[in-house]
Amino acid sequence: MGDDGVNRTVVIPLDVPTDRVADLHATRIRVAYCQQRASDFCWGDPKRPADIVSTYRTAEKALYHQLRAETEGLQANLIQKAIKDVISNMGSAKSNWRAGDRVGQPTYPDHRNDGSYAITYDKRAATFHQDRVSLATVTKRVECRYILPRELQGTPYEQYVLSSKWSFGTSKLVFDGERFWLHAVCTRSRLIHPIWATQSAKGDTDSDTQTGIRLLGVDLNVNGHSVVTSVAGFHGNADELNDRRKQFEHVRAGLQQTGTRSAHLTFHKMSGRERRSFDAYAHDCANGIVDDAVRARCTHVVFEDLTRIQKRISNAPKFQQWLFKRIQTYAADKLELQGIKADTVNPRYTSQRCSNSECESCTDANRAGKQFMCVKCGLSLHADYNAARNIALQWFAENLDEEHGQPGPTRSAGRATRQLALKSGTLSPEGVFCATGRTVH
Repeated sequence: MGDDGVNRTVVIPLDVPTDRVADLHATRIRVAYCQQRASDFCWGDPKRPADIVSTYRTAEKALYHQLRAETEGLQANLIQKAIKDVISNMGSAKSNWRAGDRVGQPTYPDHRNDGSYAITYDKRAATFHQDRVSLATVTKRVECRYILPRELQGTPYEQYVLSSKWSFGTSKLVFDGERFWLHAVCTRSRLIHPIWATQSAKGDTDSDTQTGIRLLGVDLNVNGHSVVTSVAGFHGNADELNDRRKQFEHVRAGLQQTGTRSAHLTFHKMSGRERRSFDAYAHDCANGIVDDAVRARCTHVVFEDLTRIQKRISNAPKFQQWLFKRIQTYAADKLELQGIKADTVNPRYTSQRCSNSECESCTDANRAGKQFMCVKCGLSLHADYNAARNIALQWFAENLDEEHGQPGPTRSAGRATRQLALKSGTLSPEGVFCATGRTVH
């Protein structure tokens, strides 16, 4: 997402006139040519990351006029977008190389046999309407109508395309080998603060009166509940999800052994259902996080740093790492629409540490499965709930000096006086929920 707005992508099937399909394929071939030429120029023969060209102006100056002459009929904006797409990939390759990963030159096949592809269209190369889109091609523009469901209520199309609050931005035409889709990017201005943040800063006793901050900690798990928040929100059933995953794998294995064309087609259809099912699960978990944050009037939601969580669950299936990333991404997108910030912290010791900051005992003996009982102060909580509380406290330790609202590393009980997260009230760093007048275990 850009710094100046919030983006959402709506996938819309297109009705492309039969006699214009060849024009779109021809356009893709010339766009791919531009991309490959740009890739060859930017990559060269690098001996170190710095040798890779990742500046648009450099590539555009060297290639634009040549590509205009070599791709007759291709609109200038499509050439420029082709170069920009390559520059983006080169920047990623350079960063990955510097991080120690093995990288290779990005390639851009033209899919002359009508394989899948995508073309980036900005507002100069495409005109976006609420019921159709007009796309530039190597000949003349082609107008494609949207294929819409009969019932629009509650669909992303209604929420974003038909809303006056959102407008079209640079989008993609996608061909999946059989049909065309518009991945329409809708954008709107970013909310700077949620409404209640201003109210809290003006004296709400349930918040940090100096900074207006309310934190919600989120713990992600491979078993039990997939998501547990510091307001005692328990979302998703990871055990059922794992069982469903195993059932899918069992059926897939049987189809692969069968080896017939029918089994092959069924395999791919089932894989699509599986992806949609787990994607919907990730959305449900993300919605649970957002609901908790909105009800608790939070300004920040804090997750575990996924680069570190991958090490912690390295023995778990790769699927879990994918799921955690998807949940966090979806939640961050949804929170942004509410003006709520998403952040991450190092999750080290959040499962073993007592979330009563008057105590903060940290030992493996505190946790047995899903039960947390502090051997020092006796605090008894659901273990994942305790971890979620600690994640919120960890953000506090890493980001705020308790006396002046400035960055500082401490989370000691003597200095941790501001309220951090909520459950039927506000959780203070001392581990007490204030609004109900009682400690919640």
